[in-house]
Amino acid sequence: MLQRTLCRAALAAGLLALGLVTAAPAQDTKPSAADQAKARKALQDVQDFIGTWNLEGTQKDGGKTIAWKEQVKWGWKFGKDGDAWVAVEFADKKGKYFTTGELKYDVAKKLYALTLTPSAKGATPQTYTGALKSGVLKVEYKDEKTKDVYRLTMNTTNDGIRFAFKAEKQDGGKGLFASAYAMNGNKDGESIAGGAKKPECVVSGGAATMPVTYNGKTYYVCCSGCRDEFNANPAKYAK
Repeated sequence: MLQRTLCRAALAAGLLALGLVTAAPAQDTKPSAADQAKARKALQDVQDFIGTWNLEGTQKDGGKTIAWKEQVKWGWKFGKDGDAWVAVEFADKKGKYFTTGELKYDVAKKLYALTLTPSAKGATPQTYTGALKSGVLKVEYKDEKTKDVYRLTMNTTNDGIRFAFKAEKQDGGKGLFASAYAMNGNKDGESIAGGAKKPECVVSGGAATMPVTYNGKTYYVCCSGCRDEFNANPAKYAK
């Protein structure tokens, strides 16, 4: 047995030396700078999501409607290697259905990927994928055990003042989608009446309300993630 094993090892070594067997190339999982730029540009298309939203959730339960309030926060995050993504937090990590999540963009598949952590104890993260069309992000997740498909649709209205979030379910992956629940509301500190146009975030673009300073001059950013990124390299963004 031992002799047979040694012979096989020697044969494999010989074939490798002759170039008949090649080792699998190492996988480079880090995206290129060009792909990072493309992903960041795609995420900037949902810039209106950035901010704190005071939402009211509603859900049908038989003949009655259940309602609840939930503050949802969207903000940019930046990695040390140049990567960027958008993070979301539901009701201080105590949301009715989700606690936290991350929105990224898959350049190869040209799809958005929203990974959410359900509020249910012990539940594993769910990754919803889909596309952005006319300012509406629609993503889906399939439960491989039940074959049920869950769809989330979200967008802003009223010049970025209101946010709409809708959840639907397709039983067994067949037939029509049925409404599960919805959350709607305004951006924190905003009203439909509107007001003066907000300054632009110097890190990611879009409406900004958070002031930062550099060399005695005031700039504005849209979220704490952009604030941290600005403070880490203010000269870059002050240009």
